[in-house]
Amino acid sequence: MKIFNCVVICVCCLILLTEAKVPANKNKSGVIWNFFFGGKEFSSGISLASSNVVYTHWGRKDCGSKSSKVVYVGYLGGGGDYTNSGAGTNPLCLPSSPDYNDQLVATGSARAKVFGAEYQTAPSGKEKYAPWGHLYQNDPPCAVCLAKGRSTSMMIPAKRTCPGGWTKEYEGLLMGGNTDHKAAHEFLCVDGSPQSRDDSAKNHNGFLLYPAVGVCGTLKCPPYVNNRELPCVVCTR
Repeated sequence: MKIFNCVVICVCCLILLTEAKVPANKNKSGVIWNFFFGGKEFSSGISLASSNVVYTHWGRKDCGSKSSKVVYVGYLGGGGDYTNSGAGTNPLCLPSSPDYNDQLVATGSARAKVFGAEYQTAPSGKEKYAPWGHLYQNDPPCAVCLAKGRSTSMMIPAKRTCPGGWTKEYEGLLMGGNTDHKAAHEFLCVDGSPQSRDDSAKNHNGFLLYPAVGVCGTLKCPPYVNNRELPCVVCTR
């Protein structure tokens, strides 16, 4: 009984301090709080506000779900031409209106180079991913999106749906670098209804995107199918 009474008293004290912390005038702490803590603010490290998460919508100029908002729109790019053996591997969503700083000028000749990207989906009739053929040699856009009320995001390869309790932002085609090229880069999920930068159908090469396929062996077949394009989905929660 004594333990129960102590617990009740502790709970009441916490409630009292909390109420004292937020008086009618919410800009100032309460008298009781100031008496115990000298007016210092208290933080539990946990935000009571709704959490948000940022994800990149590859291949589109908009966001996947209606509840997500565009932060900025840009162009997909990355480090190194496909012939380079040394380069950054991560894709970048490069803003369409870059800022430059005249104070940041490096010396020497060695540089980490950033290139734009191109779809390498062969013209219609030449490959079985012909629905993407009209995008061949075009430059893919991207959009950085804010998913409100969610706190994490993930890309799932070889899936088109999200696990229970997750929000589907978009689904698409898993794309990456050609295994015969020197340059390597990360896989990314490009929207299944892709767009391209206007008037960009020129063969400049650079950061090239190829449809990803499964290869049987160490990859279990079935359920995977040899040389079959892999879908992907981006989910938030």
